[in-house]
Amino acid sequence: MEQPSHDTSLDRPIVGVILGIKPMPLYRMNRYPRLKKLADANLEAKTTLTFFCVDDVDIFNKTINGTYYNYKTKRWEKKQFSYPDVVYVRGGSGKAIDNLLAEFDRLGIKKINPIHAFNKGDLYELLNQDENVRSYLPPTQNVQTMDEIRSMIRKQGTVYVKARRGRKGTKVMRIEKLRNNGYLYSYSILGYLVRKRVNTITDLEKAIKSFFGNRALIVQRAIDLVRVRNNRLCDFRAELQRNKQGEIDIVGVCVRVGRQNSPITTHSSAYRYDTHLKKIFPHYTNEQIEALKEKINTFLIDIYTGVEKNTESSEKSG
Repeated sequence: MEQPSHDTSLDRPIVGVILGIKPMPLYRMNRYPRLKKLADANLEAKTTLTFFCVDDVDIFNKTINGTYYNYKTKRWEKKQFSYPDVVYVRGGSGKAIDNLLAEFDRLGIKKINPIHAFNKGDLYELLNQDENVRSYLPPTQNVQTMDEIRSMIRKQGTVYVKARRGRKGTKVMRIEKLRNNGYLYSYSILGYLVRKRVNTITDLEKAIKSFFGNRALIVQRAIDLVRVRNNRLCDFRAELQRNKQGEIDIVGVCVRVGRQNSPITTHSSAYRYDTHLKKIFPHYTNEQIEALKEKINTFLIDIYTGVEKNTESSEKSG
C-alpha cells in the first residue's frame, strides 16, 4: 500500500481543496483554469496542495485519494495524502459535505471559506436590522405562498426567486413581467441556460414549482446590474478578511461577466478589477474611476462589518 504523502523535505502543511461529492476525473480538471491557478499559487506559498471530493476520503485510515498537479509531467495526477492541515471548501453542499466537515472539526482541522451554504432569508433579515447596511439591500421577502411571488412581480416588474439555501447559482430563477403580457423566466443549470416565455401567471407558477420543488424560497427585486456586449450581466465579487492587526483587509475584487442572456454571473468569465473597471465604464474619467473605487470599498467594508456584527449577535442570542 502506498504511504500517504507528506512533503517530508520540509514537512509542508497540506491544504486540501474540496470540490464536491463524487470524484472528478483527471481530464475534467483541465476544464477549470482557476484550479491550475491555485496550484500555481501553491508553489509560492510552499504548501502541499491536493484537490479531493467526499468519496475520495478514507475516514477509517484518515487518508485522501487526492489530485495534484505534477509540474514535471505537466499533468494532473492522483496519489494518497494524509488528512489535510487546512481545508478550503470550494464546491459541493448537502449532508455528505456537512458530515465530512464535522469530522474535520472534531480533529481540529482548520477551514478556509467554512460557510459553504447559508440561509439567504435569515441573512437578509439580520442585515436589514443594520441601519448602515439596510440602504444597500433590495426589497426581499421570505416566501410562504405563491401569492407573495405574484405580488412582488406585480410591484417590481423583474424579480429573482432563490432557494433560501443554495450556492453557485444552482437554484436561482429570474422572472420578468413583459410589457405585452406574459412572463419571461430564465435560470442556469451547471452553465446550461434555460430561457422561456409563458402567457399566464398560472403557467409561471407551474414552472417555479417544477424548478424548485419543495424548497423554501425568497423573492427579491432584481438589481439593475451593468450589462456589457451581447447582453451579458456584470458584477463584482470581493474577498475580505481581518489581518493580524484586526483591521479589515480587502484581499481582492474580481469582475465577473456572465454568459449571453444568463440571469446570473456564475459559470462566468473573471477579470482583474483594477484593469477591467475602465473597460466597463469607458466614458468615466480617471477621477471618476477612483471615486467609484472608493464608493465600492466603503460598500464592502459596511457589508463586512454588518455581516460580522449581526451574525455574532445572532450566535450569542441563539
